[in-house]
Amino acid sequence: MLMLEAKVTAALFIGFTRGSMKYIKIFRMFVLITVVALVAAAPGGAAPAVATTRVIVRGASLESASGAVQACGGRVTDKIDIINAVVAEVPPANLGRLARTAGVLGVMPDRTVKTVGNSFSPTATGNDNATLEYAKVVGADQVWANGNLGQGITVATLDTGFDPTFVGLRATRGVSQDRHLAYYDAIANKTYESSRLLRSPRDPNGHGTHIAGIIGNSDKEGGHYVGIAPGVNFVSVRVLDETGMGTYAAVLRGLNWLVQHKDQYNIRVLNMSMYATPVAPYWADPYNLAVMAAWKAGIVVIASAGNDGPEPLSVGVPGNTPYIITVGALTDNYTPSDFGDDYMPPFSAAGPTLDAFVKPDVIAPGAHVSSLMRNSSYLAQHYPENKIRGHYFKMSGTSMSAAVVSGIAALMLHEQPGLTPDQVKYRLSMTARPQFSEATGEMAYSIWQQGAGRVWAPEAVSTDIQGAANQGMDIEADLAGTQHYEGWTDWNPETGEFEVRGDGYATWSGGYATWSGGYASWSGGDTNWSGGYASWSGGYASWSGGYASWSGGYPSWSGRYASWSGGYASWSGGYASWSGGYASWSGGYASWSGNTESAAAAAAFVNLQNVPSATAAIGINNWVEVTE
Repeated sequence: MLMLEAKVTAALFIGFTRGSMKYIKIFRMFVLITVVALVAAAPGGAAPAVATTRVIVRGASLESASGAVQACGGRVTDKIDIINAVVAEVPPANLGRLARTAGVLGVMPDRTVKTVGNSFSPTATGNDNATLEYAKVVGADQVWANGNLGQGITVATLDTGFDPTFVGLRATRGVSQDRHLAYYDAIANKTYESSRLLRSPRDPNGHGTHIAGIIGNSDKEGGHYVGIAPGVNFVSVRVLDETGMGTYAAVLRGLNWLVQHKDQYNIRVLNMSMYATPVAPYWADPYNLAVMAAWKAGIVVIASAGNDGPEPLSVGVPGNTPYIITVGALTDNYTPSDFGDDYMPPFSAAGPTLDAFVKPDVIAPGAHVSSLMRNSSYLAQHYPENKIRGHYFKMSGTSMSAAVVSGIAALMLHEQPGLTPDQVKYRLSMTARPQFSEATGEMAYSIWQQGAGRVWAPEAVSTDIQGAANQGMDIEADLAGTQHYEGWTDWNPETGEFEVRGDGYATWSGGYATWSGGYASWSGGDTNWSGGYASWSGGYASWSGGYASWSGGYPSWSGRYASWSGGYASWSGGYASWSGGYASWSGGYASWSGNTESAAAAAAFVNLQNVPSATAAIGINNWVEVTE
């Protein structure tokens, strides 16, 4: 290397001496620069660049977070204004000092771990035409009859991108403007307005386009629209790569951009069909906090529960955020017009969350759902057997279920634009239809599996019921770190069941086969999805104070980490109070959806000992095997 540099220098010297004297001065400067560079590159020369770790740092203010990073020898690479956080590169040796710096509220590494799940290879058989009729399954076609297609409402998708070449996602008869308003690539930090969408990265994976099609595809099959809200506008935010994986940093940047541009594009609904393993309480995780900031800003956030069911405690991030709408899956069993044979597929994640909240909130169609996807996309190439015809592919997962509910939320907001996110959540839940066993009269699924039940668009859109979800919770105080909450779920070690705190009416022993004898034990008939909350054994008010109470949480976690009414051990008595410890959660450590590497790590989660050193992983939900 040095000999080559010497030869180049000699050649340049010959060339310069043949010219005028002014080149001699230039040559001298060049030699000086070359020598400095060679010394730095040579063994024993200048010290090598210091290795750094990318972290997300939350502060009492944006300035305090940035200042702390710089004081610890780090470099800020991005600012997440909505949660007073920065993304930064920091020397690993300085992370401990950074976490202890005054004004720093939390530090979490930004790492990507590829999720492991079943391959998506459909084995169930049925009429492929039925896979395009999910709008009928939730009654959206009845809403369209009144002229409501979701016009004027913008739905944002945080996903793998959006393919703007599909006409059904950009044009609707009777809607004059281009419905795809903007594309933001959070990975490259670049925005593409409507006129430049074809220059965007589009959707190399296919998942984001499939989700958008479920929400608002205006194509028609059998005389009916395919999408739930075929008149909505779209803003697409790309945070995941071609393989469907990403990082907290990209997601936070995308959420920050959405909140900052919500008024410009009238963003009212945000679909998040993604999954990350919970590694901290919701109020200590910057991902959860950014989602909460979007909700507080007036955006209805709808997230998938995850595909790691049927075990309890399998709901992921951001679905574990207590404020937002979290969606589990049901299947119509390839019979869209017959509710009697519908059931919950076992992949649908179940609660409670690790913060003891009841999740999911509602369920919606999520098995064999067909939507748009380019044949050249990553998913289409890897799962060609999912193609039904043309550019339509069927997929299964709670990702699809969340998209269905996002479409219904847009229909609700078109009908009543003044609704707040808390009101939308309340009305969706109050008009949902829980499932009962006709044979026993008991719930076929617990509230930690079906939430309030299956969504029903006509009633959710038309109801004038008054009320709001998340009562008793102060989201501003939660974001500020002065008040935190736990859910209403308790574990009863004597009965081996989860219970709703209070009268204990709602219980669940946690096993898939114990859902009132298993999902196959209830008999058919339309009446087994009925009644709404009022029919749940004594009515709405019997749920330990009503839906508004258990949905709202239990305001016992005040202050920051050390101030949980006396410290870490006050979380329902601490780690040991969950029926003797981690192994008591109905199946033990394995039921925590593979959360960490050991029981000791799980105990650390409960006592916050792994904050801020937890590993963060994010990606689209694991593909599931369709074995309905």
